[in-house]
Amino acid sequence: MTALRSAPTGSAAGYPYRPYRLVGTLLAVLVLCLAGLEQARNALYPVDRDFVSFWAAGRLALWGVPEGAYDREMLHALQAQAVTFETKAELPFAYPPAFLLLLLPFAAMPFAIGMAAWTLATTGGWLAVVRRMFPKSGWLALGFPPIFANAAIGQNGCLTASAFAGGLILLPRWPFLAGLVLGCLVLKPQLALLLPIALLAGWQWRAMAGAAASALALLLLGPLLFGTDATRGWIDQMPLYAEIARNGLVGWPKLASVYATAREMGVAASPALAIHAAVALLAAYAVWRVWRSDAVPGLKASILIAASLLASPYLFLYDQIILAVPLLWLAERWCPAGIVGALWLAPVAAIALAALGSIPINLGAIVPMMLVAVLWQRFKGRPAQ
Repeated sequence: MTALRSAPTGSAAGYPYRPYRLVGTLLAVLVLCLAGLEQARNALYPVDRDFVSFWAAGRLALWGVPEGAYDREMLHALQAQAVTFETKAELPFAYPPAFLLLLLPFAAMPFAIGMAAWTLATTGGWLAVVRRMFPKSGWLALGFPPIFANAAIGQNGCLTASAFAGGLILLPRWPFLAGLVLGCLVLKPQLALLLPIALLAGWQWRAMAGAAASALALLLLGPLLFGTDATRGWIDQMPLYAEIARNGLVGWPKLASVYATAREMGVAASPALAIHAAVALLAAYAVWRVWRSDAVPGLKASILIAASLLASPYLFLYDQIILAVPLLWLAERWCPAGIVGALWLAPVAAIALAALGSIPINLGAIVPMMLVAVLWQRFKGRPAQ
């Protein structure tokens, strides 16, 4: 399971995270405390955090009306019974019906308890995956700022990151099983746009078969368990999310794509999409080249993860939790601490700008872009690794 990692050399072989231990531990404690504070605030004064979408959709499924998860009026009415809406924004349920299975136990709880349990379970699962991949990293992964962005609103960033990284851990030894895990990203396919390129470039036929099998099974599980009306409702509301991505209905600072960065700068939709497409193509090329090579598995996984966050125009800051993997891998390879530290802390600025919402600057795509550049240099100079 640790085949993703290659043994560090030199002084890094003992404890590669020494330069980050003190600051990283303090940051992890701070992130956990702030996340706990948000959970407490949510218990005392429940407001329209993202988890209310999951909770209400799951509760409707428990009540035998899963198609209601895709009825925006019905969903909003139930949400309004549980929380106070501080904005006029709606919180629709974006995921295929199979995702409701994961939500059922949390939807059975009161909203605030369910959100706390969801956050604890998914964050704990993510930490377990990271420590399996990087056994010496301790609690560092919890100090990555997007963890707070995810916990504060009860999103699924830790869950999807666990599926992505978990599949890559399994890939070197159990490719079909790895594919089964990676295929679960069909629940959030914008994160997996470059995955077929990587698997094809690496001749990972068994992994592709596993991914296709689990993706198809999950898509079929929805209508089998929750009926065709729920699946039809999910498909019918897809144009809404295309509109959110195209026109930034949630606010450009909350989105973390190249497209959102360009739109925040005042670029019109078509030129912004062209810029985004150019960057995405470069990212795809980098993935193809690295996965076609004899690079170590850790480098392949790291560049795939970083590049994948440049592929979709519809991406949020909490989706960047997975970037802890390439950062920890670079730390293990004794990358200069200044580079790793700067990239590790950079999301703080993006999160702050998203919280303020009034400053026309979007920094969401900076970290994955810089990571692809750094990892590409590592790839080009890999004989010296």
